Order: sequence, then C-alpha cells, then structure tokens
Amino acid sequence: MEVTYPILAIDYGDKHFGLAVSDTKGILAQPLDTVSISQNRDINDVIKDILDVAEEQKAKTILVGMPQEFRDQHKKTTDKIKNFINRLKDYTKIPIITYDESFSTTWAQNMLISSGQTTKKSREKIDSIAATVFLQEFLNSNHR
Repeated sequence: MEVTYPILAIDYGDKHFGLAVSDTKGILAQPLDTVSISQNRDINDVIKDILDVAEEQKAKTILVGMPQEFRDQHKKTTDKIKNFINRLKDYTKIPIITYDESFSTTWAQNMLISSGQTTKKSREKIDSIAATVFLQEFLNSNHR
C-alpha cells in the first residue's frame, strides 16, 4: 500500500490517545493534543475527535502504534488496538496502517525527564510525544 501524506499517528491508550501529524512531504512529525476518555466521554467520542483532527490536518493516512508481543500483557493490548482499528474503520475511508511503537513511551518519558519535567504531571504530553516518536521513526524508515 502506498502511503500518502500527511499522516496522523495515534498512540493508543486505555484512557489517553496521543496524536501526532506529519508534514505534507512526510519528513517531519509534530505532536498534537491528546484525546481522552472520561466519565462523560466514551470511545465513540474519542473516535469522533480523532477523525475531526484527521480532517483538520487533511490526513491522507492514519498510523496506529502497535507494540510487539513480548509478554501476555502486550497481547491483550494488541487485541484492544485491533478492536479500536476495526471501530475506526467503520467511521472513515482514510487508510489505516500499523507500526511498531515499542519503547516510544519510554523514549517520550526520558525526553521529558531530561528536559526537567516530571512524568506524573506530563502524562498527556507523554502520549503525544510517543506518537511523535514512532511517527518520526516511520517517516525516517520510509525515506531510506
């Protein structure tokens, strides 16, 4: 499948979904706001918000981070992500692809810590930075 730009990247989480977008040439990734589930907002609200962002950013491809299955916990997460992708496909015709996002959250946490921020206060930033990290890795690997 040919990838077209811009790409909207989604770092799936049980409560927070980090978002990032590429430029129109597929060279640079930048973080966007995080979309969250709460008592008043369910997964359908999150999907609507994500698709609103996709439209706003004129996304031509959606990239969803998928962890490698190192442990049983990862298998449960990949199952949740696959269910999320299937629901997302019900609402959009934008092509959806997955990419290995293993360790992107750890990298994001390390980046925040090295800049003097605490990870507890920066949970939403971590999710968006994680999406930016694996989107940038995807863009770099696509241009080689």
